[in-house]
Amino acid sequence: MAKVKINGKLFDIPAGVKFGDLHHDIEKAGVEFGCTDGQCGVCVCTVKSGLECLAEPSEQEEETLWRIGEYEENRRLTCQLVIERENCTIELETD
Repeated sequence: MAKVKINGKLFDIPAGVKFGDLHHDIEKAGVEFGCTDGQCGVCVCTVKSGLECLAEPSEQEEETLWRIGEYEENRRLTCQLVIERENCTIELETD
């Protein structure tokens, strides 16, 4: 499990689970989701800390981020995040 703070709300999220699969819970932190499969770009976020605990972006996520003009390394799609390392603390903020 990893401790994940999203817009100030704390979640315990297991490694290997795509955040988009937990969208009903994560929406309670004020995250808006559209497609949940990395194509729309609605759920773009800033990874404030813990980027090293997350899997690298998929090709689909990178293409979407590029298309919507989000080029910085710490900008990701919340729905596509997957924790790779246990016992991490991750902090995200949405715009």
